[in-house]
Amino acid sequence: MSGRSWTQRFVWCLLWIGLGSSEDILDYVDPFIGTGGEGFGIGSTPPGAQRPFGLVRLSPDTVAFDNIFIPWNHFGGYYHGDGHIRIFSHTHMVGSGVLDYGNIGFMPFTSIPTSDDITNYGFRSSFSHENEEARPGYYKVLLDDPQVTVELTSTMNTGWHRYTYLSHSPNQQDMFLLMDICHGLHDGSCGNASISIDAENGRAEGWILNQGGLSARFGGVQTYFAVQFNVAMTSYGTWNSGNVNPNSGFQVGTDIGAFVGFSPKSPVIEFSVGISCVSQEQAWLNLQVESSGKTFESTLTESSDIWRSELGAIQVEGGSRDQKIKFYTALYHTLLAPTTFSETGGIYRGFDLQLHKLSQDSKGYYSDMSIWDVHRTEFPWLAFFKPDVMSDIVKSLLLMKEQGGDIPRWPLAYGYTGCMDGQHADIIIADAFFKGIEFDIKMAYDAMKIAATTERKNAGREFIQDWLHLGYIPFDKDTKGACKTLAYCYDDWAIANVAKALNLTEDHNMFLNRSQNYKNVWNSEYQFFCPKTSSGEWECPPLWTDVFDERYTEGDAWHYRWWVPGDIEGLKKLFVSNDNFNQQLEELFHRSEFFPETVLPNPYYWAGNEPDILSVWLFALAGRPDLTQYYSRYVMNYWYTTESSGIPGNDDYGTMSAWYIWSAIGIYPISGSTTYVLGSPIFDRVTINTSSGRQLTITTSNNGPENYYVQNITLNGDPFNGWTIDHSQLEGVIQFDMRP
Repeated sequence: MSGRSWTQRFVWCLLWIGLGSSEDILDYVDPFIGTGGEGFGIGSTPPGAQRPFGLVRLSPDTVAFDNIFIPWNHFGGYYHGDGHIRIFSHTHMVGSGVLDYGNIGFMPFTSIPTSDDITNYGFRSSFSHENEEARPGYYKVLLDDPQVTVELTSTMNTGWHRYTYLSHSPNQQDMFLLMDICHGLHDGSCGNASISIDAENGRAEGWILNQGGLSARFGGVQTYFAVQFNVAMTSYGTWNSGNVNPNSGFQVGTDIGAFVGFSPKSPVIEFSVGISCVSQEQAWLNLQVESSGKTFESTLTESSDIWRSELGAIQVEGGSRDQKIKFYTALYHTLLAPTTFSETGGIYRGFDLQLHKLSQDSKGYYSDMSIWDVHRTEFPWLAFFKPDVMSDIVKSLLLMKEQGGDIPRWPLAYGYTGCMDGQHADIIIADAFFKGIEFDIKMAYDAMKIAATTERKNAGREFIQDWLHLGYIPFDKDTKGACKTLAYCYDDWAIANVAKALNLTEDHNMFLNRSQNYKNVWNSEYQFFCPKTSSGEWECPPLWTDVFDERYTEGDAWHYRWWVPGDIEGLKKLFVSNDNFNQQLEELFHRSEFFPETVLPNPYYWAGNEPDILSVWLFALAGRPDLTQYYSRYVMNYWYTTESSGIPGNDDYGTMSAWYIWSAIGIYPISGSTTYVLGSPIFDRVTINTSSGRQLTITTSNNGPENYYVQNITLNGDPFNGWTIDHSQLEGVIQFDMRP
């Protein structure tokens, strides 16, 4: 028996002990958490089937009654408040705040479609949550209108469908399937597409050039598909711009699709869809390698086993069932992304649009990185829990630099999107380097330095000359200059630390001095960060709590007041005293309680977005660990739930879910360093087995809903003093003694 099988057996044995012999760890994952909410409180996570870090995210795309599509609700394709399913598509973003992907759509139907059927998604179907099920690697729903049960599972690059036509009888007319090749979540995103049907061999193939909210910025993503049916076709046809063409086997255009009919004795049909961003041939190769000789059921079993192994690397004891569901669902969400873009044989399309093959020291090439978000919690989590994956992520960033010219700010598929502020790949690289993750640090440092000192087309530092000469980004050049100043300071701090480790003293001094430029946009009169003009005049907002003020990126002055992760000691000094710092920070949380909903951004502590999610942990660094313990528990209990609205905002490729995981184990990273802040663990015992073989066990005594304060801490049996811990110490046993 293989080593992998023995590993899985060992993990399942531990789960049997920790969870109870009758419990399956998959039962603690609810993929519907994060699919609901209102306004700014929507998690935007797709609930469908995928493998860890898989390219294929096969999931339903929903819509409200009368095909009313509210873009804000559908960044993940699916919205829990909807009552109709438009289609089942194979590619999705994960918790982002933009419409993109949602490509290669399939939908069961009961007849040859008419023009009315294919116009404005006339083939959509109502459904009920009572007839819906989701767990890792699997999705199931009953479609009311065609009376078809749809089941979905997947491999890394292949989607598997199983449709049961409940009203089917051997004597009835054909069962039909629609393929909307131009479907995409962003309106008008189909730049071009093609479909070809091979009825004799029960196959179909084609491609779409998707130009969505981000992908259009670099010309779009061409996605190929290959379909193999397990039953013979009895009819087929295509459509183009609303015109249906029976017996047509080929179509190309910007509004095309196809239908196929079957007449099997059984009411069940299965088919698999290979997906590729490389080529049509690669789509078929992906399908052959990942699906040949398999069935829907065997693929589902394999997916379930993989997810049990991944999730089972962490064993949790104690806590409530809801807390376990929140924890394991969050863990599941952190393993959905980034996306593995290397396909069968290690082939991937690079940022030069050429095809490349992985080197022998890499297991995967990754993209779809919401870097402005994930550098804070998600990537530090992967650096600790999955360092092998994190190594390949950093190597992927360096390949993007080598093949495209710059380290990306927000890479999607094989292109630069230029989204959000800063060059926070610097934080990711420094974080990984200091935690011992292997990659070419010399190459990485050179790439960081170039982007930090010269104007680059696709790097994350605009107005670099103003930064170098003024020490801030002026308001008259960029209204969000203060936010970008804070971002550049954080990035320069990370580069300075790497330079020091590489014995580059001159570079270290230069970048460390630049990292202090946040003081240039601190208005000491008001004690807020404010933009300044090139001539040095302040441009503070008329209202400190205006979350839509153009001066701040996805936030307001209260949110950015606390965002100097690279120099928290220096930030505290701006408030003159620790007492004043803590008083103002506590005011942030007190005032936030007057805004208990997530429909609009909370103008004070906003649990659903990134700018101030570190704030909870600053108390411990300013002599008030009790407040970190209190408010971390408060946020976990109030803002994170087991409802569909259980993530307080866009999950942003696992960022919010990772925040919950760190908080639940009572350890929180200062990204870009090896420092973690200690908080208030919620479970009696958590054992984490990382992919590198490290084991960390966190235990508590006298823990409970009211006992959230920490009285004593021991590390491997020895008394531990202080409220920060180093990455090198996260091994063995950390014991927290709790009190009311």
